[in-house]
Amino acid sequence: MTIDSEIIESFKAEAKVILTELEAVIDELEDNSESFPRALLEDFGNKTDRIMGTANTFYSQYPEHDVFKQIGNFGALCKATSYKASTLNHVGLIPIFAGFWADTIEIMKELCDNVDHSQKIIEINKKNAPLIQRRLTWLAEQIVKITKADPLADSAKINVDGLLRKLGIET
Repeated sequence: MTIDSEIIESFKAEAKVILTELEAVIDELEDNSESFPRALLEDFGNKTDRIMGTANTFYSQYPEHDVFKQIGNFGALCKATSYKASTLNHVGLIPIFAGFWADTIEIMKELCDNVDHSQKIIEINKKNAPLIQRRLTWLAEQIVKITKADPLADSAKINVDGLLRKLGIET
């Protein structure tokens, strides 16, 4: 089913607003080094939930357009990792998470800008699947490295393979 261009433009406009807000939160998180930014992480999680909800709503109406599902899954990835960052309660990890989120938001922007160009979506996915896999693995390694002296270090680990599968990236 072809999506009306007005609907596409509506989605792009809403996504652009939310992604810009997310970038602003990421900038604040990268600049924060003094105290644990719980409120900023909550704000990031809430805004991530908005883009995820918007994409999932469009996917439910247009299930033949997998790009909406992908955007929703990237939103879910950001949300899951923001909860992980919050539960770890470690200020030294925040810039690492913020770097990961910045990369992820860039991919989401590319997907949102091209929701109506299926060939471009294929190219974006092909280009970014290895990148997101490397970045997520790197994030998991940094978490373990930084929290290894913590007696709760096992709870710090993230399930990289599970998150990648949810994104449709086979390891």
